[in-house]
Amino acid sequence: MPTLSFKLIDCRTRSFFQFSVLKDLLLKNDFKHFLQYTQEYEKFVKDWISEKIVEYFTDNYNKLCDIVVCHQTKIIKKIKHTVEGETSARGGKSGNICQFIQEICTKLEKELVIPKTALDKFMALNKADPMDFSRCLISIMEEMEKKPRAEFEQQKDVKSVLTDLPFKPENELFSRVFGCGKQCPFCKTPCEAVGKDHPEHFASVHRPDGIGQYRWRDSKKLTTDVCSSCVASEKQFSCSATSGNYHPYKDYRKFFPDWRIQPDAITEASDYWKYVFATFNDQFAKEFNAKAADIPESWKLIDNDKALKSLEEAYRMIIE
Repeated sequence: MPTLSFKLIDCRTRSFFQFSVLKDLLLKNDFKHFLQYTQEYEKFVKDWISEKIVEYFTDNYNKLCDIVVCHQTKIIKKIKHTVEGETSARGGKSGNICQFIQEICTKLEKELVIPKTALDKFMALNKADPMDFSRCLISIMEEMEKKPRAEFEQQKDVKSVLTDLPFKPENELFSRVFGCGKQCPFCKTPCEAVGKDHPEHFASVHRPDGIGQYRWRDSKKLTTDVCSSCVASEKQFSCSATSGNYHPYKDYRKFFPDWRIQPDAITEASDYWKYVFATFNDQFAKEFNAKAADIPESWKLIDNDKALKSLEEAYRMIIE
């Protein structure tokens, strides 16, 4: 697949990626976006990346043409090379056309997805000469090499071009900077471990558990507690993983063995998430079929600017 520039969506590092997404969320300040980000992290992020890609290529359409034409040219050359190789292997002799086509399809299965209906039509040419078929196919490939650039330059529909690509740019960028995509079972904070193959998931800073839909048993109010402090306490939790039974937070690894939450009775949630929870407390409660949390008065004093500053400090970025 052609290389995509990370500059187009500010994804040069994982930290910068997270910073960019969270900053964008805060600037829009829309509850629906915060809700999807916390509850459907992977889908939200892929949609966000896709949106940024469309924005970028709308302003830089020629670069999209370069990527598409480069990819298509490689595929065409691969097809020509495969057909010529199979023809050469037969020494220019005629033979079974079905076997000839099947050999080509097998060698191209990583590059092309050939629908069974199309393959069946080819197989119906059982009386055709493989050498004639080979020459015809190569001729078609050579004609295709001349057309793609002009066709894509005329189309000017970025979304359609991206949809028709055999690869998804957002998936490529997502896999490079997103990691495994797993979320904390309590607060929904995404795992920060590098790559997808790691034995344990972890996050350096956790959020209020109410954002992960946890609420107090009796009052049904969303909790403002942070799971990193809960695992250092005598508090208990229940969820679907425990079949609704209560267990000490300290024993969370019995139910979530692939997560490691560092016990910390002192560290609080960031001002960013305090602001988000305080601002959208009622909406979260309604969405989770719970009662609004008892938000500390100090959280209510945090405004959007303070939340942005908190984000800047957390990721050591300069907000432009």
